[in-house]
Amino acid sequence: MASAAETLRAIEARAERAIVQELRLMVKDIVGLRTQLALEDCAHADALLLKLGRLERDQVVAPASTLDVARHLMPALRLDLTMPSQPAYKVSFYDREYGDLTDVVTTDTFDAGVQLVRDRLPQDADYEVDASWTHRLGDMEVRTPHGTVVAHVEAVNGGDVTVQPRVIVARSALQIGDVAPLDHLFDPMQEAA
Repeated sequence: MASAAETLRAIEARAERAIVQELRLMVKDIVGLRTQLALEDCAHADALLLKLGRLERDQVVAPASTLDVARHLMPALRLDLTMPSQPAYKVSFYDREYGDLTDVVTTDTFDAGVQLVRDRLPQDADYEVDASWTHRLGDMEVRTPHGTVVAHVEAVNGGDVTVQPRVIVARSALQIGDVAPLDHLFDPMQEAA
């Protein structure tokens, strides 16, 4: 029987050639395997989950209207306009004593967000968990017995932001090493134009 490290390496080797459906199955395999991993293999599994998410997003094509606008504005650039197939999850961590926000991390899936909370919170403390799954989205809040929120996992819909064509052009220029268009987005005179 192959060790967990060998299994992770085998998944990683196949990932570069896999189609979206295979990548999703690989993610499920890693998530299922992750509970059995030693600490040194957990970091490899987490990095591999991020890589698989990126590979999946790279295969999903943006709507034609976005591509047409960007190609018209900068036809010489190779555009990489991919849209995520699912919402990301924002994981917020709060100070146990005072409830102040201490860190925010974005994960690709609800499962990864829950795992991150489980990994970061001390295992020897008591917690109350309030979780729900509605409209295909997960939400979880973890509190101390006194009611102080210490972690919150919530869906973040990136579709709420309308991206202007000049931002797409600036990102595309950055992909080939030209920082100037991105820098110009924050020029005070740009807003007046």
